[in-house]
Amino acid sequence: MIRYVPILRWKRGERVALQRLTAQARARTMPLVLLGSEQFKVKAATKAHAAVPAPQVFVRDVLSDWGKGTFFLDASSLPTQGTQAHPVATIAAVARAANASMIPVVHLGASHAYVSAVTAIKNIDGRGVCLRIDMQELFSVAHWLPKWPFPIGETDLIVDFGENVASAAALGTALDAAFKGLNAHSKWRSITVAGTSMPANFTGYTAGQHHITRIEAQLWSRLSALPLPYQLDYGDFASITTGVTPTNIAWGYPINVKYTLPTHFLIFRGVRTTGPSGVDMDVQLRGHANGIAGYSPRYPVASSWGDQTIDQIAVGKADPKGLEHWVQLSVNRHIELMHAILP
Repeated sequence: MIRYVPILRWKRGERVALQRLTAQARARTMPLVLLGSEQFKVKAATKAHAAVPAPQVFVRDVLSDWGKGTFFLDASSLPTQGTQAHPVATIAAVARAANASMIPVVHLGASHAYVSAVTAIKNIDGRGVCLRIDMQELFSVAHWLPKWPFPIGETDLIVDFGENVASAAALGTALDAAFKGLNAHSKWRSITVAGTSMPANFTGYTAGQHHITRIEAQLWSRLSALPLPYQLDYGDFASITTGVTPTNIAWGYPINVKYTLPTHFLIFRGVRTTGPSGVDMDVQLRGHANGIAGYSPRYPVASSWGDQTIDQIAVGKADPKGLEHWVQLSVNRHIELMHAILP
C-alpha cells in the first residue's frame, strides 16, 4: 500500500481535518508537520489554570487531533535561546512521556543545534529520522550523501519539490534517472515524492470557477510506473500554500475555496465582501458549496466528513460558517480522496 504524506503547518483548520478522518484514511497517512513559531506558543495562564508551556500544548494537540499514530515533525524553523538545546528536544521529551510517536525531520541546511537535538532524539527513541530535500539536492546526492550523519537504512527520504513541481516534471528522463539512482549507494528506509501546483492565495485567477492541473499527482504516477527498485510513496501540501499563511484573513478579502479532484484542483475564486460589488461571505460560501455539489465528475467520497458537510451546506441544512471551517472541509476531503484513489 502506498503511504500518503500530507504536509501541514498545524493550523487549526488542518488539525480539525485530521481529527475527522476515518480510521481507514488514518491507517495509510503519515502527516509531516512544519512547525513554526505561530503554531508553537505558550497557553496563557488563567485564574483557574497555570500557563501551559508550548511543547506541552503542541503534544496535547497532536494527541487530540491525530492520536498516537506516527507523524513526521520538522521543527527546524523554531528559534533557540542562547546555548539551550533546540526546542525539538523538549517536544520529543514531552511526546515520549505521552507515548506520542514522533519522527524528527531534518533538512541539509539545518542548524548544528537542531541536528544535535535530532541525533539525541534518534538515539533515545530508536525511530530513525526523516530527511527532506529539494530539487537541487536531489541532483547533488553524491556530494552530500557521504556527509549525512545518520544511517541511510534508518532514514525516510522525502524529495519535496514544493511549488517547483512543474519545473521538476519538465526535466523528464533526467528526473527519471535521478529517482532510479536514489538507492545506488544504500537503501533508504522509504522514499516519498512531494510538491504542489496550488498558487498562493489563488494569485492570477479572476472571480469564477477554475481548474488547476495537479502536476504533483501526475508526476508521482509517472515516476511510480518506472522500474524503480523501491516503493515510491506520495506526498503533497494538503492546504493551499507551501509558505507561512497569515494568522488572520482581513475582512473584505475575496472568499475563495479549493476542492481536490483526482487530477485537478477545482477552484472557486470569490469576490470581496465589502465595497460596491461586495457579496456577503455566507452567500459566497453557499454558492461555492452548490458549485461543488453540482459539479460532474466530482468523485465524491462517501466517508469524508468534508464532503458530507459540503452537501449539507449546499441544501441549506448546515451553516457555511467561515473560511477556517472551509480549510477543515477542504483538507479532510483532500486526505480522504487520496486514501480512496492511491493504490
